[in-house]
Amino acid sequence: MSKLFDLDEFVQKAIHHRASDIHFQTGDEPQFRIDGAIRQINLPKVSSQQIEDLKSLLLDDRSSRQLDEHGAVDRGYQVKGTRTKKSCRLRASFAKCLEGFKVVCRIVPEDIPTVKGFGMPEIFEKISLENTGMVIVSGVTGSGKSTTIAAMIDYINQNQQKHILTLEDPIEFVHTPHHSVFTHREKNTHFDSFTDGLRTALRQDPDVILVGEMRDAETIQAAMQAAETGHLVFATVHSASVADIPERIISTFPEDEQDQVRSQIANVSNSFIAQSLVGKKSKGSAAAFEILRLNNAARNLIREHKSFQLDSIMQTQRREGMVTLTQSFIDLYAKEVISADVLLAHAPDVLRAETYIKENPQTT
Repeated sequence: MSKLFDLDEFVQKAIHHRASDIHFQTGDEPQFRIDGAIRQINLPKVSSQQIEDLKSLLLDDRSSRQLDEHGAVDRGYQVKGTRTKKSCRLRASFAKCLEGFKVVCRIVPEDIPTVKGFGMPEIFEKISLENTGMVIVSGVTGSGKSTTIAAMIDYINQNQQKHILTLEDPIEFVHTPHHSVFTHREKNTHFDSFTDGLRTALRQDPDVILVGEMRDAETIQAAMQAAETGHLVFATVHSASVADIPERIISTFPEDEQDQVRSQIANVSNSFIAQSLVGKKSKGSAAAFEILRLNNAARNLIREHKSFQLDSIMQTQRREGMVTLTQSFIDLYAKEVISADVLLAHAPDVLRAETYIKENPQTT
C-alpha cells in the first residue's frame, strides 16, 4: 500500500480529529465521521487498486470468499501502537456498490470504557452484577451500544470472579482479565453462526455471555434459552426506545409463535436500555439513556401486548434507577451538557422539553 494511502496513517489522523469512522469508496475522497457528521478531509480520491490493497490487508481468504459470494463482510483488525502512535481496533465493513466498493472502518479505542468514565448512571453497576437474565441494549447504529455493554462487562471483570464469553461479528473490545476470565470468539473465524456459537458457549461453562446483535429468530431463541438456563446474557437490538424492544424482537418470529416469545421475553429479561448519542455544547458527544428494570408490572404489560405503556413505569420508578429518554435528555440539559436546540431535536416528548426549557433557561 502506498504511503499516501497507508491505513495506519489514516487511523492516526482520525483519532487526532476525534473521528468515529473512516469512509473509503471507489472514486470518492476519503471521509471522516466527526461528532455525527461526515467531513471531507481533502485527500485524493480512492482508486480501485487502493480498495484492493485494503482488501488484502484486512480480509483473510474466508472473508474474501464471503465478500465475493454475498457482497458484504465485516472484519476486525488490530492497529498496533508505537511510542508516538495510539493503538486501537477497527471494525471494517466491506460492501459491493454501484461505484465499486464501500469500506467503512469503525474505530474502537483499545482502552476499555468504564461505567463512570462513560457517564453512565449508577444503576448500570447494579445491572452488571445480576447473576441471570437478559440485558438488552438498543439504539440506532453508532449510538454506543457496544461501548455501554463493554463498560458493564468491565465492571463485572473488576468486581466478580466470572467466566465471560463474548460472541461478536467482529470482535471489538478485547478485555484484559482482572478478577474474571475471558473467552473472545469471532463469527466466521471461530464459529459459523451466532446460533452455533451459543450452543457451543453453553458447553464452555460461562457465567456471562455477550451475544452482540440479535438479528434473527434463531439467535434470539438461543439467547433466551441461555438466559433461562441460569446465565447473564448481554445482547443488542436496533430500536429507538425501550417500549420498542419487545415488539422488535417478537416481530422477528412467525405469527403463531409470537405469544410464546412474548411470554419468554417478559420472563427472562431483567433490564431494557435504549440510548442515543448527541452533540455536547462543547466538543464531543454525550449519551442519553432510557432504562427499564423489569418488575412484575412491566412483565405483565409485555405479556398483555401493552409495551407502549412501559413509559409510565419508568416515569414513576425513578428511585429504582429507571428513567425515560426524555428525562435523560432533560438531565443533560440541566447540567448544561447539551443545548436547548439539541434537547428539542432529540427528546421524544417535545412538549415536556419545551416546558422545561421555558421554566429553566440556560445561562450560557
